[in-house]
Amino acid sequence: MRIKLLVCSCFLSAAFLVPALRGFWGEADSPDGTYYRISLRKVSHVLEPWSLRPRQEECDYLRGQGRMQLCAPAELGDAPFSMLCSVFTLMACGFGLAVSAGVVNVVSPYRSKTLGAQLTGAAFIAVLLATVVAEAAMPHALAATEGLPLQLGGIAFGSAWCAISLLLFASGLSTTSVMLGHH
Repeated sequence: MRIKLLVCSCFLSAAFLVPALRGFWGEADSPDGTYYRISLRKVSHVLEPWSLRPRQEECDYLRGQGRMQLCAPAELGDAPFSMLCSVFTLMACGFGLAVSAGVVNVVSPYRSKTLGAQLTGAAFIAVLLATVVAEAAMPHALAATEGLPLQLGGIAFGSAWCAISLLLFASGLSTTSVMLGHH
């Protein structure tokens, strides 16, 4: 039963990390009626929010593509911008570690208990750190949203916290299993 719980927790957390990596984490309403959406790699300025197919401008701040003025760091935001740019890589690393932990627990659940525990613990730390850094940096990183109240939430943000909860459970289960010598 322990192995099934570990495998399910690891793969389910990886499934929750997919929308966290791809979706928008926050929105900021502009006084002119438009709004900005921010993900772990993109900024989107929705110019016609009232329309069924709103016109928008986008910028990918990790690749340097799109409308670059949207991706410019805030005036005093060099450190938060750098932190925000590191979040995607850290979250992707957590995704890879969660999948690896699941695979290790499927392939060799008893002989590789210690490795499985280390991988789940590392995945938990990477995803938690990425989420906390994103929460701290996102409101202060970009010039486009400087001075606007940023609301964090949505499916991507919630998915990251679901993944953190599952990885905490998996890492606690695998660590106690190693400590107690369960098979």
